[in-house]
Amino acid sequence: MPRRRSAAEILRSVPPRDRAVMLRLGLDLDDPEAAELFVEGVRAAEDALVEQARWERERLG
Repeated sequence: MPRRRSAAEILRSVPPRDRAVMLRLGLDLDDPEAAELFVEGVRAAEDALVEQARWERERLG
């Protein structure tokens, strides 16, 4: 399994344009609680992608 990215890495990887869109939608990544929620969501998605790739390798060769 790949190394898990730190919260800081995840937050730094969000481009300013995407941050502006999220802010308009009510998700302020400068707010610690919102940032934590965002990071948890990103990690869950990354974990699901890794699991899907593993499943495909095992089942499909």
